[in-house]
Amino acid sequence: MSDIQIVAEIGCNHNGSVELAKKMMKKAKEAGADAVKFQSFVPENLVSRYAPKAEYQKKNDGNGSQLDMLKKLALTETEYLELVQYASTLDIQIFSTPFDFESFSFLQKIGQNIWKVPSGEITNLPYLQRVATIECQNKQVILSTGMSTIDEVKYAINVLQQSKDTSFTVLHCNTQYPTEPEDMNLLAMNKLQELAPDWKIGLSDHSEGIVASLVAVGLGAKFIEKHFTLDKAMPGPDHKASITPEELKELCVGVHKAEIMLGNETKEVTESERSNIFVARKSIVAKRKIMRGEMFSEENITCKRPGNGISPIHWYEVLGKEAEKDFEIDELISCKGVNREDE
Repeated sequence: MSDIQIVAEIGCNHNGSVELAKKMMKKAKEAGADAVKFQSFVPENLVSRYAPKAEYQKKNDGNGSQLDMLKKLALTETEYLELVQYASTLDIQIFSTPFDFESFSFLQKIGQNIWKVPSGEITNLPYLQRVATIECQNKQVILSTGMSTIDEVKYAINVLQQSKDTSFTVLHCNTQYPTEPEDMNLLAMNKLQELAPDWKIGLSDHSEGIVASLVAVGLGAKFIEKHFTLDKAMPGPDHKASITPEELKELCVGVHKAEIMLGNETKEVTESERSNIFVARKSIVAKRKIMRGEMFSEENITCKRPGNGISPIHWYEVLGKEAEKDFEIDELISCKGVNREDE
């Protein structure tokens, strides 16, 4: 069983449609995702009427206010409950990020136990404290760190880790959609692990493709989150920076393959390669015909495959010794006091 959690971030890519959300959930399950994540908010509680769109939102969704955009993307409590029920039929985990306290109360009431702190809330002390004080079984807290300084990350970690009986994960993130390769800075994951050695680390990946997520696994990520869509050409702010079902499947397969490839920190001979020692390594052999009583020297011995004779690691133990018998060209050398590899 994998230790890495792969989350398909549906977010607002359902465009306010429960039926589209269900199709996305089914496709995410088929692709191999462990969970789907949504966003819960009451638009008027999240943004003021004066809040502008981000540049990427304007580019992908046109001009207008954030409030008008979010009104088209919000799910009602009843609609989200329908999705929770549908997730149980698919046997896929579902959770949602709350963006206001009314949504917090709703998600607590229905028993949510995974709480993702989005990057935009990392300096929101009342929000962080609310997450820290939630009591539930098997509680999981995930902190995304886009747009933040190291001091802001430290601050949020200190608040959140006051939570009891909780598993913690901190995610490296760049909050640009999509994130260009030169802005990914994946090695920052190492710094996050230093800051919170008892926390798991992961990646909220807004880059194009799956390369960043696979690299993150190599750096120790135990949580991969990726925006998900059925069609990048659909209207809405996040579709263009999301991956399709085919790409999500490729991601899931790649992540689990990378996880297997990492293995453990022990350097040892595997069973699969053991038989190749014979054909790939070398032994000390006669360079030319050697007569009994002759001294072994660099003129009459050399190293050649296969590796079932005296290993070249014993080269200087053999040099200067007396041949106890005649040797033909390429014959494996035997030497008193030095064992062959197959002995």
